[in-house]
Amino acid sequence: MDNNAKSSLNDFYIEFSDSNRLDGHCFGAFSGCVKTPDEYVCTKDDKPFSRFFYVENGTIIFDKGTRKEVVAHAGNIVYLPNNITYKSQWPAGAEGKYMSVNFQLDELYIKLPNRICIAATDKNDYYKNMFEHICEQWLRGAFGYKLEVLSEIYRLLYSLMNESLHRRTKAEHHTIYKGILYLENNYMSDISVKELSDMCNVSESSFRRLFKKYKKMSPITYKNYLRIIKAADLLKSGEYSVKEAAYAVSLPDICYFYKLFVRFMHDTPKSFVPVGGAPDTPSVDD
Repeated sequence: MDNNAKSSLNDFYIEFSDSNRLDGHCFGAFSGCVKTPDEYVCTKDDKPFSRFFYVENGTIIFDKGTRKEVVAHAGNIVYLPNNITYKSQWPAGAEGKYMSVNFQLDELYIKLPNRICIAATDKNDYYKNMFEHICEQWLRGAFGYKLEVLSEIYRLLYSLMNESLHRRTKAEHHTIYKGILYLENNYMSDISVKELSDMCNVSESSFRRLFKKYKKMSPITYKNYLRIIKAADLLKSGEYSVKEAAYAVSLPDICYFYKLFVRFMHDTPKSFVPVGGAPDTPSVDD
């Protein structure tokens, strides 16, 4: 079996499209226990709704022995899309216990994966409490329970969305972290974006996109920003003239240096030179 095909947390995502509709069509919740071993086959026509399946106890395996195999343990939340055929197995061992939240949403608004995957792993019973509350409200059937359950399903989706975005952001940042760290330690060098992307084993375009996403500026702009920050420190020491500071940070073009300095520091270089500091020759600052 191809181990690389197994589900990981990074397989799960929730994305929003441009539509402003969010209609709940079919939803519900229930919990249950399974005496192991147990096997179940779901065909694509069995259930019109998708499910978030919380494993309270035991282990359940979906599509065992295939490239789509997903193994879920206690505390895992499994996303089961609608209209797919799959086989689930509870191996012999501890009693299987689960909670299921069923929903059918407007797919023009929310996009979910089209495969079974682990949506999240519970910590401190946060999701367990949420699932229990949804199941309790559904079974109780008190006045307005459908609206409350639907709102809780949306809250569950929102929580899972935030967690998946955090995981993806962390993973993306890790992808280019080596390049960022190298640039921060070698900003005086003339290293190219291509060399930085090669360090991270990503394309140059991907590196530029991810870099701008997390640093809010391009790699070259960030390199110049670091150089100007260093130049400001040199000027404040009183031991460097403006020209000397510019050369020290590999920005010998004085006009360009001034332009960058004002852009990042919102003031002129001479304003950073203390009284009695290193003398300077007349420049564009005069």
